[in-house]
Amino acid sequence: MVADVQAAPAVAFSPRDLARQRKWVMLVTNISHGFNHLNSGVMNLLYAVMMAPLGFGYAELGLVNAVHGVIGQTLQVSYGFVTQFLKRSVLLGAGNMLLGASTIVMAGVTSFAPVVVLRGLSGAGTSPQHVVGSSMLSSWFEGARGRALALHTTAGSIGTVLALPLAGVLLQLTDNNWRLILVLVGIPSVLMGLSYFLLRDIVRPAPLDGRTRARAGWAAYVACFKNKNLMLVSLLMMVGAAGREGGVTQIYLPAHFINDLGITVGVTALLLTIFQVGGLVAPMAWGWLSDIFPRKAVMQIALLLTAVTTVWLGQQMFLDALLIANLVIYGLVAHSRQAITQAMIGDYAGDDLQDAAFSVYFTLGLISGPIWAIAMGGVMQNWGFAAATQVMAVSYIVGMLILIPLNVRPRPPRRESGVAAPV
Repeated sequence: MVADVQAAPAVAFSPRDLARQRKWVMLVTNISHGFNHLNSGVMNLLYAVMMAPLGFGYAELGLVNAVHGVIGQTLQVSYGFVTQFLKRSVLLGAGNMLLGASTIVMAGVTSFAPVVVLRGLSGAGTSPQHVVGSSMLSSWFEGARGRALALHTTAGSIGTVLALPLAGVLLQLTDNNWRLILVLVGIPSVLMGLSYFLLRDIVRPAPLDGRTRARAGWAAYVACFKNKNLMLVSLLMMVGAAGREGGVTQIYLPAHFINDLGITVGVTALLLTIFQVGGLVAPMAWGWLSDIFPRKAVMQIALLLTAVTTVWLGQQMFLDALLIANLVIYGLVAHSRQAITQAMIGDYAGDDLQDAAFSVYFTLGLISGPIWAIAMGGVMQNWGFAAATQVMAVSYIVGMLILIPLNVRPRPPRRESGVAAPV
């Protein structure tokens, strides 16, 4: 059922057009991902200068972030269904334009309430990027999924790393004119959104009636939940200390350095940058390895190294060369999971379930984030940072065990589905 109705016949490309389209898909998808992360990072600093003029405090700030996160995360689960009706390039284009437009409009607000509404809209705008963007890259780069999805992850990390320094410089240059900065940050997302409408996606909604498409969408989700391999990979993301971008360690690392080790704020920022730089290098390296060697083995090695370096981090009590070395190595291994697991999702989903599989994967992975954050906060409060790192290390070992039943070689994608992914 899913194979028959999920997609219309693939777009036919000449070899020259195919190569050109692949470059444009890679370029537009990754640049827009970087601006998505840049937007969120810049906003985190702009809130500090927006609070007094708009009359809101920390409680309201928490509400804004909660609304933004909940809307974005909730919508992610829907895209396996929505792509039955809309092209993926259209969804990504509309999402990026909504993100940019809502950011620009926020420059004109004069009170707190519109900020909540507009950040909620921006959350909706960012929601397709991970799910639909990853699905699109997985389809276009079947022969190099690990590297393609790793580059997507790296592009987001670049936006995150650049956000705070850029925001700081802009605030200095504009004399804290946060309204102007919002416009400057929003314009690139609008332009990237328009760029998506120029792409020719190889997967298109089938020319069927709405009821048939709806049944196909739900059938795709059911098939994902019945797929043992997809569920194991998604479970790994839930179990492994929230599974993304270093897990939950980075939430508590600044407070640990400043309050427990007595490191100054400036030096702490530098140490965190060293850790974050790993997020620029690690995804590409691990994605490349997973394209050459069995992804299951590569993932288990990465999890083992993450467990070891996490415990090692918890034992560092002084600012010395060992702490710096740990942060370098820890950043290189802790940022490995997204690139490898996303490639796994693409492998095991095949052509028929890409969109639904990535929707389920990102949704299940995100569910565990708040739970891990609260749990590790309690452990740190009562037993200290070292104990928290040991608990997280155990979660990585559990992740290694979860992958034991995973098939090493997934079945090849079904060609009769009509989704002819380029090789």
